[in-house]
Order: sequence, then C-alpha cells, then structure tokens
Amino acid sequence: MIIVGVTGNFSSGKSQTALIFKRYGAKIFDADKAAKQVVRKGTPVTRAIIKLFGRDFLKKNKELDRKKLADHVFSHPKDLRKLNILIHPEVIVECFKRIERFRDRKGLLVLDVPLLFESHMGRLADYTVVVSATKATILKRAKRKGVSAALARKILSTQWPLKRKERLADFVIHNDGSIRDLERQAREVYQGILANRKGGNTEDGH
Repeated sequence: MIIVGVTGNFSSGKSQTALIFKRYGAKIFDADKAAKQVVRKGTPVTRAIIKLFGRDFLKKNKELDRKKLADHVFSHPKDLRKLNILIHPEVIVECFKRIERFRDRKGLLVLDVPLLFESHMGRLADYTVVVSATKATILKRAKRKGVSAALARKILSTQWPLKRKERLADFVIHNDGSIRDLERQAREVYQGILANRKGGNTEDGH
C-alpha cells in the first residue's frame, strides 16, 4: 500500500481531490470525519472539552456544539491549541489503525488531513500532495459554504501559508479553475504516484 498525504488549507479543495482519488480506487482516511467521531456525545474527549471550556458549548441534547466551539477557538488561539491537544492524539491513533488495516494491500491509502505538516503527520506518508488556491478563491468557496469572510480568515491564520506547504510537497495541485481542471491534475498526480515518480519540490517535509 502506498500512503499518500493530501493536504491544503481551508476550502482549497483537498477533500474534493481525495474523493477524485477514491474514484480511481484509493482508500481514504478522512481526518475531519475522525475528529467528529472523537467528539461524539459522551466520549472521553467530549467530556474533557466540556470540563475545559464549560457547558455553554453543549446543545440541549447534550451533544457538543461544534459550530459554537469553532467560532470560539478560531478567535482565541490559546484555546485552539488546548482543543488540538485533546483531539489530535485521538485522530492520529485512528490514522495508525487505518494504516495497519491496509498496510499489506495494493493501491493507495490517502490521508486527507488539513494539518498534515503542522501536526507532523506528513511523516506517515510515502508521498505528499498539496492542493493550493488563491485567498480570493478560498474566500469565495467559504462564502458558498456559509462561512463568513471574517471566520475564514481566522481559520486560515491558524494554518501554515500554502506556499510553505507547497515547498514541502512532492506534488502540488493548483485549484483555482474548473472541476475538470482539478480532475485532470489529480489524475496526473495519481498516475505519477503509481509510477513511483515524484513531481516537484522535495524538501524534507516527511
């Protein structure tokens, strides 16, 4: 199994790229989905979050109000770091489980991880792919998702600049055009990985 880390920044198109890889047969580990599972109602992490941040972040049904928590932590960097300390280890454990499950199979296992380099999870991958876009494109996509420009900028401020990530990546996909253009680039990267070719800058990012 070839392990491929796919990352980018908020609304740059990394998850869409991972889904394209899935259509070609890749298995996917989605870090965002794993994080949502970690903070399900009643989990140890959720209880720790409520103890740390208070019961104001619970909904009436006792589930974590993730939107309210996100609005808070992206405005309070120290609290964001505390939250990440609680969630990230659990996500990494789930990632290891997925890697072990597919280790002896053929094909690609894609790690769809927003903070691939920031959390050093890039070291788990044989290849890394950064999906990049301009800030103007990202803000337009965020608006379509119902995320305000102010919140989108706060989220982006917590992530490494895309140029920095590009320097660490084996492959870079520029996603400012059409879905057809994204699919073309993703196909080329997928084929390049299967052919054991590295395409681009290869600083010691993993």
